[in-house]
Amino acid sequence: MKKIFENVFEITTRDDYEKLMSHVEKLIAEATETGALDDPEADNEYIREIGRLSCLGADYENEYIQFEHIKVKKKLPLIRKFGNEMYSQNLIVAEPILDYA
Repeated sequence: MKKIFENVFEITTRDDYEKLMSHVEKLIAEATETGALDDPEADNEYIREIGRLSCLGADYENEYIQFEHIKVKKKLPLIRKFGNEMYSQNLIVAEPILDYA
């Protein structure tokens, strides 16, 4: 595994962010090929490095990238039905999903 961003602790430019995210995607592909991501409970250098770099990317996104808000008028009927059914059978403790639209 190649650690390109080993001594990087903050991303402040869009170019560095793009390189970082490209490297994360390569690491995920490499880890998948080698089987390093097969066990969800595993703790290996791929998982630690992917997690560290993803946090750097997330910090950059929070600080420098403005995302458009996604507006949702109402939940899909099927999702609403499943949520209400799960609530009625005590499978979830949340209130039923009501249709306010």
